[in-house]
Amino acid sequence: MNAVKTRPSERLRVPLLVLAAARAVVSVAAVPLAPVLYKDHFLVLVLLRPTKEVLLAGGFLVRRGDVHPLPLILAALPLALFGVWHFFVLGRAFQSEIRDGTGMPTWSQRVLPPERIKQLCKVLDKRGRLVIVAGRVAAFPSSMLGAAAGASGMEPRRFLPADALGAALSIAEVVIAGYLLGAAYKQAGPWITGAGLVVLAGLLVFVGRMLRRT
Repeated sequence: MNAVKTRPSERLRVPLLVLAAARAVVSVAAVPLAPVLYKDHFLVLVLLRPTKEVLLAGGFLVRRGDVHPLPLILAALPLALFGVWHFFVLGRAFQSEIRDGTGMPTWSQRVLPPERIKQLCKVLDKRGRLVIVAGRVAAFPSSMLGAAAGASGMEPRRFLPADALGAALSIAEVVIAGYLLGAAYKQAGPWITGAGLVVLAGLLVFVGRMLRRT
């Protein structure tokens, strides 16, 4: 990994880690709340957990006229975009600890697993910024890839635009897919919609596995 010229202040490193851990807790807590939020407060669910499956459901609701696409996209952006950038900053902040595999508290390794990040650093070294964009549209750990980009010394001016493009494509991809699957459900019934979901999920997983190959 290359040396990083500037890193966040030492005083900010632990708060940044705690914030990342809190985000993970909120995302998990949103799972049992999903049935209630889906029915009455879908945009809150998007704010808490803007994952591909949630945004896919969002596209379905857009097709039904229950949700407007603009609030849906705005609700997804804070965590879908800035959440990954947060991990990029964490990767820069803990570059030496990730590289050496030492010096990090045990609890923090659940947030920033060094071995997993080092593996993604190898993927990033091999494929460059392409994997940042493609990883967003596939089934790929974008937050960990952001941490790998920070830990590998990638400059923000290279990472941030590529990730923003990937995030925009990812949101558009799943919302449009949800919209089209909603149309298929209305016209052809649940079997065609189910088949479409299986094909989409398989394609995302396939691309994600191809990107992981080093």
